[in-house]
Amino acid sequence: MKSHYRQFLIIVMVFTFSVILAACGSKQNANETESTTGSNDDKQYHLKVGYLKMNGAPLADIAIYEGFFEEENLEVELVPFNASTDGINALQTNKIDIGLTFGTTTPLAFIAKGADLNIIGGHMEGGHPVYVPKEDADQYKTFADFKGKTIGTVRLSVPDIIFKNALLNAGLDIEKDVKFVEFKSNANLIEAAAARKVDAAFSLSGFLTQATEAGLVPFAWSNDVQPGHVCCRVVTHGDYTEDQQIAFKKLLKGLIKAERVKLENPQIAVEASKERFNLPDEQVNEIVNEEHLINSADPHKHQVEELWKQMKGLGYIEGEAQNIDLNKHFNLKFYEEALEELIAENPDDEYYQQVLERYKQQNL
Repeated sequence: MKSHYRQFLIIVMVFTFSVILAACGSKQNANETESTTGSNDDKQYHLKVGYLKMNGAPLADIAIYEGFFEEENLEVELVPFNASTDGINALQTNKIDIGLTFGTTTPLAFIAKGADLNIIGGHMEGGHPVYVPKEDADQYKTFADFKGKTIGTVRLSVPDIIFKNALLNAGLDIEKDVKFVEFKSNANLIEAAAARKVDAAFSLSGFLTQATEAGLVPFAWSNDVQPGHVCCRVVTHGDYTEDQQIAFKKLLKGLIKAERVKLENPQIAVEASKERFNLPDEQVNEIVNEEHLINSADPHKHQVEELWKQMKGLGYIEGEAQNIDLNKHFNLKFYEEALEELIAENPDDEYYQQVLERYKQQNL
């Protein structure tokens, strides 16, 4: 009996000691987690962010100017490109971590060819005009009035998609009723329009000064044709490290905060971007604050899907590519995490609640 009692006591002691050890172990793991978390908070992150020279990087410029990335221990190295295709190629070969202003149609065209790209946020919406000669402006009341005209365009650009759909919606047969001349760049397109080699140009707001000086005026803006349409999306390669995931969230936090600054004080956008464009303030203001150009960090998934659908309708996405599930090329968790953190850090701030509601409407 005594032997059984002694065995029972030993079992109880071993069990109790095990529980204590387990508790100590849990505490040790928790400390390690805290330490890791603390380390992450203090850790410096670095991202190479590609942008198109022509578009600039207004929200990123503001975030740098206001120190928003610095607050997140994030160093952003902005890398300029002359062409969106060059930027996406650099992204695919890991020469940069993120593409910021390479448009939407260019990344979608790469996805159609099998590229492993993810859309994680936004940067620009709207802001594309149809330029016509000032002396001819009275000829055009609707897009149906372009019947029989020669139109200059940059193939597969966002305005190319938006305005060709506008012609279709106006009842024109774009294969028979109009003639398109394709240009490699918007600069060449504006020169041709200025020389009256084309009757109209599907172009960008960034050329407004050049176009106006050449005697061209906007007939219509893409926002009026398709309200809320997207332009530049924030794009990553589909395979990323744990550090990159943390850095992506930090980048989007900075962009969301920068969006608010631009809304409340547009002049800061001029100050933040003037060195990048190296132009007079008035011209920089025209580029970054043109009223039809909207800067938003929201991914706006629904409008990306609409653009994808329009590209299919125009024959830019063919064959097996038409069966691609575009949902697999969105990763919205970084934007969601960034917004959650901003709301947690500013629980009484209604602005971030409004941004959350917009996100739900535009993405879910």
